[in-house]
Order: sequence, then C-alpha cells, then structure tokens
Amino acid sequence: MKLAFCLFKYFPFGGLQRDFLRIAKEAVRRGHQVDVFTMVWEGELEPTLSIHIIPVKKSQNHQRAQEFFAKIQPRLAEYDLVVGFNKMPGLDVYYAADICYQAKAKRQRGAWYQLTPRYRHLIDYEKSVFSVDTNTNTKILLLSHKQQKEFVCFYKTPGTRFELLPPGIAKDRIAPRNALDIRHAVRQICGIQEQEFLLLLVGSGFKTKGLDRVLLGYAGLPNELKNKSYLYIVGQDNSYFFEKQAKKLNISSRIKFLGGRNDVADLLLAADVLVHPAYNENTGTVLLEALASGLPVLTTDVCGYAHFIKDAEAGIVLSSPFQQREFNQSLVEMLSHQKRIEWQEKALAFSRQADIYSLPERAVDVIENSQRQKKYSFEEMMMLKGEVYRALEGRSTQRIVLDNQVYFIKQHRGVGWKEIFKNIFQLKIPVISAKNEWLALRRLQELNIASPKIISYGCRGINPAIRKSYIVMEALKNHISLEELSKKWQNCPPSFITKKNLIEAVAHIARTLHENGVNHRDFYICHFLLEVSLLEVEPISRNPKLYLIDLHRACVRKKIPVRWIIKDLAGLYFSVKNIGLTQRDFLRFIRIYHNKTYHNKNSFREEFEFWKKVVQRGEKLYKKIAA
Repeated sequence: MKLAFCLFKYFPFGGLQRDFLRIAKEAVRRGHQVDVFTMVWEGELEPTLSIHIIPVKKSQNHQRAQEFFAKIQPRLAEYDLVVGFNKMPGLDVYYAADICYQAKAKRQRGAWYQLTPRYRHLIDYEKSVFSVDTNTNTKILLLSHKQQKEFVCFYKTPGTRFELLPPGIAKDRIAPRNALDIRHAVRQICGIQEQEFLLLLVGSGFKTKGLDRVLLGYAGLPNELKNKSYLYIVGQDNSYFFEKQAKKLNISSRIKFLGGRNDVADLLLAADVLVHPAYNENTGTVLLEALASGLPVLTTDVCGYAHFIKDAEAGIVLSSPFQQREFNQSLVEMLSHQKRIEWQEKALAFSRQADIYSLPERAVDVIENSQRQKKYSFEEMMMLKGEVYRALEGRSTQRIVLDNQVYFIKQHRGVGWKEIFKNIFQLKIPVISAKNEWLALRRLQELNIASPKIISYGCRGINPAIRKSYIVMEALKNHISLEELSKKWQNCPPSFITKKNLIEAVAHIARTLHENGVNHRDFYICHFLLEVSLLEVEPISRNPKLYLIDLHRACVRKKIPVRWIIKDLAGLYFSVKNIGLTQRDFLRFIRIYHNKTYHNKNSFREEFEFWKKVVQRGEKLYKKIAA
C-alpha cells in the first residue's frame, strides 16, 4: 500500500512522535510505502521514510494547522490510505493520542472561550474525525478505554469505528541481565551512593505531568530522607518557572533538569521511584516503561495506564481528587518502606507476561484492515465462501483467504422470531448477530486476555429477526486446544508443574472475566488454545499464553448475575471431569479464582455453597451428555 502519514510536528522525545515513528517503521517492514507530511522535523531524518516538510507562514498554531492541511489536501488523493496523528479532515485512520478537546474545553474553559477562532478551528477538526453527522468513516485507534466514552458522549461516534490498541513500549525498556551493573554505573557517574534515593520524573510537558506537585512533595520529605534523595527531571520543556519554585522551596541543590535524553532506559534502571502525579494523561507510557525496568511507580488515577500499576501491584496509584498531603505521605512511604523490593519484583514479573509491547504491530494490522474494508463492501463480505467449519440455521463459520492471508469469518443471516422467542421463554439471551462476539473480543483486548484479533466487523438491519452481520478474525496457526492436549494425559501424564501452570492460567482468565462483567456461556477447555511451540519445552513455563475463542454467545455487562457465573464454571468443571484432575488441582483453581490461600478442603467454608452449586450443575450436565 501507499500510505500518507500526517502529523504537525516531529521531535525525538515526544510520546506521540515515538509511537508515530515505530508505527511507520513497522509499516515499512511489512512492505508498504510510507510518505510523511509534517510542518517541522527535529532530529535525524529516518532513511526508510519519504519525509515532506511543508513550510507554513502563519504565526498562530490553529492558523498554521489550517495552512498545512490546505497545502497537503490536493496530494492525499493519490494514496491508498491517509493516517493522521493529529486531528484533521480527510483521514482514513486517526491515531488518538490526544484527549477529547471538547470535553477539556467544557471542563476547563468559560463560555467566552467558545467564541475564539482557535476553539472553532479545533472543534471543526475534531468533528471531522468523530462526528456521526459527517460522511467520514475514519477508523480511530484508541490508547485507553476512557477516551471512547468522552468521544461518544460528545459526538455519538459509532462503536464500530473504535479500535483499542495495547500499549507499545519499546523492548529496550526491558531490564537486561546486567541491569544491576548499569544501575551502579549510572549512579556512580551521577555521584549517587547506594544508600541514597533517586526520584525520576520523565515526560515533556512538566505542568501536565505534575512537576509542581513533585517539588512540593520533595520539599515536604522528612530531613533524614530529603538529605539522601535526589530528583532528576527528564523532558523537553521550559523549566524556568519550576526552577524558580525549587529555589523558593530551598531544594534546588538536589534537583537536576536533564532536558530530552536518549538514555532514559538507563536512568529508569538507576532510579528508585518514578513519580508521575499528572493532572491529566491519556496514557502515560512511561509508567509501563518503569514496570519493564522494575521501577516502582507513584502516580495518579487520571493516567490511562495507571490501572497497569494496580494490576501489577508495583506502586501506589492516588485516587481523584488529588490531595497534595496524600501524595507527600505516599512519597515518604515509597522511600522508607521495605515493600519497594516487593514492588520491584512484581513489576518485573508483570512486564514479562503482559502484552505491553505490541502497539505498532496492532496499529499496522488495523491500517491494513481498513484498506480491506475500503476494498470489500458489506455485501461482498456476506457472500464470501470458504472451508465450512460450522453451518447452522442463520449462521456459519468458515475459513477464508483474503489477499493471501487466512482468516475465519462468522456470517449471521438472521435467526427468525421463532428462535428469538424460544430463547426468551427458556430464559436465555438470544444471539441475533456477530455483535456479541465483537463486543466480547474488544473487552478481552482491554483486559489483556489473549484472543483472536478482529479484522473486520459489519452489521446491517434494524429488525433483530433478519439482521445480517459478520465478523472476520485472525486464524490462529499452530495451536492446540486444552481438550486435545488433556486427551494425551491418559497415556502420558503431564509433569506437576505443567499441570499446575495450566490450571492457574485458566483460573486467572476465569477470575478476570467474571470480575470484569464477562461471561462466556460456552466456557469449556476446548475453547482455550495453547501455542504448540510451548509444548516443546517441558515443563510449560509459568503464565503460559492461552487464547480464549468462540465468544459468539458471550455477554458483557457491568455485573454478572451469580447464576451465570455458576453456569460458566459448571461448564468448565464438566469439560475437565475425565482428564484426571485431583482434589488438590480443584483447590488450586479455587485459590487462584478467589485470589485467596486455601490449605485444605475445610479452609474455604465461605465459598462452599457456591462451589457445591457449581459441581451439582456440572454433574447434571455430565449425566445429560453421557445419557
């Protein structure tokens, strides 16, 4: 494909700019031609990209953006797709690094601001991407789930146009084997002793990142901590007012402004705490970079990626509204508490198993899929034929080949009123389209549960009885279901560690689903897939990557009724009944599912009635199938 990448300004130390460059490089690696249009390019030119620097003469930013777009617009027609990293008209794909501007204006500005030319320009450009009233069908790449709520609130943007990307930190942020050597070397160069503490703030935009809060917190440290602590600030921004604040607080001697740096990875290894009490932050990529480096984090819950710190249990996340006193107390705790070592270990463990690196690959997947959607109409997708895996009345699953790539497509052609009423009378939720699976897969992506990638989705019709829809997903190659794998256990039992690690992985997925409002409704081990290559090493490693598939009946809601949770777990119990699991294996599953420690079968009395119902329903299902 011939791609046009458009952004207003490139400089090496911006988060948006780093993401742009990595996505562009990934597109080039896959054989696409990438032409970049920008007003400013700072730093070395990337030799794999064709970079067009568009000169503009206007002085104000919104006027410069208008002039820039006016100059590039005639040239964009020659490209297969136009990808924007700033909001502007005519985009096929928009990388949403910025928060909803209209939401920000309503919260932080008065009514008079809406009369300014700057406001009108920014709203017009935002509408050109998000508004449901325009003719645009721009695919929107989201970095955090909270973004979508604000855009939908103000612009009623259809959910089908949003794609949530996983985080995408660079692999060079992962702590290497010689991390301790790097730490000692950097601290020696900086003159920091091992018994002293190094606080680190990273990010261009000191005001947004909450540097004023950090300075107040540092000044409020007890003298015994303050006298053996340093604060390093990395980022490309004007430091004048913050240096003035530090001087007023009498802490200038132990604070350094380092500017934009290329050795952030080494500084993360050398530091003891990352401080990031941002006022607002769409994502906060540096939080994940700290996790990968084993660096505990002190941040605020307004950051889009703050939930990863909670999930990893690798620091402190302050709740809103921000309280300076609470930040000061937390900073003291992080510097004086032995838990810092535990936080470090948990950060490293989390970063090894979580998908926090694949943003560029996933972004290019969506870009490629957007081109296919332009190429194939809804009617053409519904007419596609391939190898049939399942064919039911009103629904089929087929293996197809598009552009020399293998996919699975599920086509729904309407179930009829008879089937809908039958399900309702049986107190079941009728499946009338591919939307169930589309919503469930998107939710799993948010929860960091491995599942097939969505390639394309479409839905037509108001009448639920004859509604037509389809969903195209990636084909998982070289995977084996846990059902197939466990059949071999009769003749060749697995090692204790292999069985333990698989049980814990399934239990973790079950807990994550149910805690976050997802119930599968076909929750059997045949729908858990394991990559065949993982079986080459015995025993299977801890936290093996299991893919969860076949979510066409799944339900996503705020809270699952207990009876539906029981149904899911009963299905799982039924599907493992004959694979040779012991009572200890079931207790291990229960321990992980409830996130508690059980020493024997008598130590989970609180949950006894719940699991009794699970077993009863599982046994009933087993007898029904056996009969």
